Amino acid sequence: MKKFLFIIILLAFIGFIYLYIQELSFSPLKEKEFKILFPNYNVSGEKKCGIDFLGMNFKGEVFEFYLYKMNNAKVDTSYPKIKNEWENEELDSDAIVLKWKPCPIDSTTIAQYKFALTANNLDDKECSRLFNSDINNPKNYYSYVYFNELEHYFLLYCPDKESLYYIRRKGF
Repeated sequence: MKKFLFIIILLAFIGFIYLYIQELSFSPLKEKEFKILFPNYNVSGEKKCGIDFLGMNFKGEVFEFYLYKMNNAKVDTSYPKIKNEWENEELDSDAIVLKWKPCPIDSTTIAQYKFALTANNLDDKECSRLFNSDINNPKNYYSYVYFNELEHYFLLYCPDKESLYYIRRKGF
């Protein structure tokens, strides 16, 4: 009986470690998405860090922040070229996709993304510390995919730093 219990506990521990590693290595943006965001981009950006604002949730993915290091990505204001879906979610007639626009963000976007941009103090986290200053820099660009009030995605690209910020909200 002790041996059986030990095996069960060991398997649970191994399962937990596996899920934890999967959570740390998860990146919502892959090569396919980078090609949609930037013209002639043929490598994936490198995820530098990520914040799950609701705590580790093993792919619950409700509200998250990511920072990517891009390699020579060029902004084209006719991008992103999202046709039918974003992150495996089909765009319906109500979905809004904004092409890259120079910062600072406009008042309509501020109103749409108020929760995502202000719900947590991004200045407190190492990963997101520069986000608020970068969003006001006129050399940077922003874009978004807006499905509805509860599901939307915000992107901020800083060409000088070759950094891409990505905020995902998928619920509550």
